[in-house]
Parts: sequence; structure tokens; C-alpha cells
Amino acid sequence: MHVSQIVGDQRNNKLFWRLIIAIFAFTRNHVNSSEDDNDYFTSINGLETLMNTEQTLLIDLKDYVFKAKQQINLLEKEISKIAREHDLASQNLENYLANPVNAYKLMKRLYVDWEMYEEQIAEVINFFKLMDERRKNFHFPQLEDFEESAIALVRLQETYQLTVPEIAAGKLNGIKYGYDMTWTDCLVLGRQLFHMEAYNQTKFWLQESVKRLQQEPDKLELFPSDFLQEPTEHLVRLGDTDTALQLYKIIAKHNEDDKGSFKIKEMIQSSETLPYAGSDNGYIWETKYHKTAEFNIYGKICRGEVTKTPREQRDLRCFYVYENNKFSRLAPFKVEELNLDPEVKIFHNILSDETIEIIKKFASPHLVRSTVFSKTGNGRAKHNYRISKNAWLTYDSHPSLLRMLRDLHDVTGLDTMCSEPLQVANYGLGGHYEPHVDFFADPLQYPTHLPRVAGNRISTAIFYLSDVEQGGATAFPYLKLAVKPLKGSVLFWYNLHRSLDGDYRTRHGACPVLKGSKWIGNVWTHEGGQELIRPCALHQDHEISLPYVTAK
Repeated sequence: MHVSQIVGDQRNNKLFWRLIIAIFAFTRNHVNSSEDDNDYFTSINGLETLMNTEQTLLIDLKDYVFKAKQQINLLEKEISKIAREHDLASQNLENYLANPVNAYKLMKRLYVDWEMYEEQIAEVINFFKLMDERRKNFHFPQLEDFEESAIALVRLQETYQLTVPEIAAGKLNGIKYGYDMTWTDCLVLGRQLFHMEAYNQTKFWLQESVKRLQQEPDKLELFPSDFLQEPTEHLVRLGDTDTALQLYKIIAKHNEDDKGSFKIKEMIQSSETLPYAGSDNGYIWETKYHKTAEFNIYGKICRGEVTKTPREQRDLRCFYVYENNKFSRLAPFKVEELNLDPEVKIFHNILSDETIEIIKKFASPHLVRSTVFSKTGNGRAKHNYRISKNAWLTYDSHPSLLRMLRDLHDVTGLDTMCSEPLQVANYGLGGHYEPHVDFFADPLQYPTHLPRVAGNRISTAIFYLSDVEQGGATAFPYLKLAVKPLKGSVLFWYNLHRSLDGDYRTRHGACPVLKGSKWIGNVWTHEGGQELIRPCALHQDHEISLPYVTAK
């Protein structure tokens, strides 16, 4: 066969794309990511940073591929010229070399031309150097980001009872968003979950990967023959030999001449089936709380399966409030009751879009990962039951923030100057906050460094700074209540009984964000300064919430 025909063979395209894959494998294995600790997965704001990084890399890669194709076209022409010389020489080598012109061209090619070819191929190394610089100067995810992104998908799947084929098809609760996941996306996720001991989910994702690979088997040619050996072994150990055999047949079909290919029979015989492969044994990131009735109800409320009955809602009212500010008579506040005991209300149309953008602009540069009180009692710690980033803003940093406090006073009557700074939060990939109470159970945790702030948190006001397409509701497991974020509105409730004891019925959580970017602003007002506004009762009234102290 003529060499020029070989050049046009389909295998050259395969080699070209393998070269591209090799480039990124090199940069992945030989260049360390930046050593920042940004926890990108914890906020949409952080994920936007990674998107900007990939946009730059995409431009770099497009530029490289364009130049590489030009170089390959030039090299193909040179190969054709050399091939013609060798075809002519193969007829009579001695006679060919006896021609001084042919001899000179041979010398010239080996002394000059091949050095030029090497320089052109060296452009690959230049791309490695560029990637090295990008990794030093741009934002890249860490291992924790990658692992938590997998956990987030499982969290969303479990909370909203989504199927693997549905997620892989880009559908969330029946709504199509973007493109499908590829077979490699599903396969890598399955491998991740296997190492996290999420065996049931591993099986479903690997099965989906095999199904998608069967629909486009030619895509396997881009990967080495042992790429699928590990997931095949995972399937065998999970007891799914049928899918393992399907995967093996695909491998065998594309590697008929590979004598080093593994043997499926030996693998089945030698691999030990995992003892919990067929049962719902939970995941390594789960805690005892995830097995409680409270958490089960919380999930149902997030899905909308549990709601108040019409009988339970019949005494709830909507009304206007204007008593605390005479100017409010011209534009009274709209109040909607959501629960009477404990009081839970929503105030409509409090914030304008302009004010919301100001708050987000001020908060964005200062967002850091949200923390919780450490169970050991030593300060605060990160935990995956709270996935978000937050920033604290003082109210005097902008007039709009002071107006927020004024409006909150006008609608509630509380002395809102006795409040902690505004906490602005943005929820990330599957961002959530499992059920908790906002008041401090231990008086030693009361903030003492803030002026005019004394005692416990008497109330919570959540200012919704964005709408959320799906998920992200504020759920109260004991009140059968889920409040969907409504941009510009405020969710308000009292955390304490009149006796100033904590009301455990107000335990609430932020349902995982399924689709959208959730922004909120939290205002916690304290009991100090409210003595005449919300006076204590003459008797203890906290006994009603004692059964809810411990999750069951």
C-alpha cells in the first residue's frame, strides 16, 4: 500500500485525538493544581470561577488544535514526498543512490528536514508549558471539589428520588436542561461512588455507562484497552455479571488482537462479591441522623409529599401591616401567615432588584465556605451537611442595608439594631443545610463581641435574594412547611418561646438546590432590647417543644 494512502487512513484521526488526551493526562499527572482552598463546589459563585478557567483553556486548546492541524497537513505532504522517494528506491536501491541528486536529497532530509519536523512536533511541549502556567495562575478544582460534586449528585438523586437514566439524560424532575452525560461521565461517576462505598448507586451508573457505550461503541477507540477493566471488575464484585459480560464483549470486539486483554471468566472466579452489594447499606458520608424519622420527613417535605391539610391552613391569614411607621400607611407591608404557633410569616415585596444586586456585589468578593459549630467544642468546622459560602456585611457599609433593618423593624416592631451583621449566603452544587435550629442551646455560644447584641437569637429573617427554579426550599419538618425562595420576600419566625427558652419546633433546613442559584441574606435579631416589645409571659411556655429536642 502507498504511504500516502496510509496517511489518509482513519487511524490517523484516532492517533491525533489520543495525542490530545495524552496532553491533558500529562498536565493532570505532572502539574500540581494551585494550592488554594476555595471549596468551589460550595457556591454557584465559585463554580462561575471554574467556568471562566475552562473558557480560557478552551480558547487555548482551539488555538493549539488549529495550529496542530496545519502542522499535520504540512507533515502529511512531506511524508508523501519522502514516501514517493522510497517507493522509487525500492525498485532498485543501488541505482537510486547512484543518482547524485537522490543522494543529496537523502542527506538534506536527514540533516535539515528532520530537524524541522522535530521543531514542529516540539509545539506539543510548548502547550505543556502553557498548561503549566495556566495551572499556576488560574483556578482549578481540588480533589475535594471533585468528590463532593459526586456526592451532590447522589444527594439530589436521593432527596428528589430521581432515576439515573433521568439525570444522565439531563432531565431534572422531567425538565430537560442542557446536554446528556456521556458514557465516560457515567463511568467515572460510577468509579467514584464505588470507592465511596455507594455500591447501589455504582451499579446503576455503570449500567447506564454500558448502555450509552453500546449506542456509540466507536468512541471506545480513543481510550487504552485497559480503561474499562476496573469498572468491569466493579460490576463483577457487585454481583452484576450480566452487565460485566456486556462490557467485556464491547472491549473484546475492539481489541481482538490484544493478547494482554484480561479474561472475564478468570475475573468472575477470582473476584470476591462484596457482602453489602445488594443491600441499601448507606454511604460513607451518612450519619445516624440520616436514618431518623425527622430526616425522612424533611426529605418528603422537600419533595412536596408532606404539606399542611386544608384544615390546618384554615386559620391562616394575609394582611397589611403599617402600625410601626406612619409612612407605611401609604405603602403597607404585605404579610402572609404560614404557621401560627410558632409564628412563621412571609413578608412580600420587601427588597427591590437594585438593592439585591448591591448586596450581592458587596458580598461576592468576601464569600468563604460556611461552617458549623464543631462537635468537639473547639470553634467552628466545615461539614458536608452545610454546603454554601457566606459573607458578613455590616449595615453601615451601604444605605440599602440600613433600609433593610428599618423595614424589618417596621413590619415586626422589633428593635432590629440589636441584630448580628447581615450574613449573605450562596448555595453551590446541590447546596443545602440539613435541619438545625438557629438559637444557641449553650449560653456560652452567645456572641459577646458585637455592640447592642445580647442574649440569644429571638428571631430569624431570611431575605430571599433570588428565585430558584427547582429545590432550595426552607423546610420545617415539625411544621409540615416548605417555603420556596421568592426573590425580594422575607421569611420570618421567632426562635424563642416567650419564656426565652429555645423553640425546637422551629428546626428547619435548606433543601438541596436542584436547579438554580440560591442567594439569601440572614438577619438574626437578639433578645436584648426586646423586653418591652416582646415581653416574657407570666408562666413557662416551652414545654410544648420539649418532645422535639432530640431527633427521633
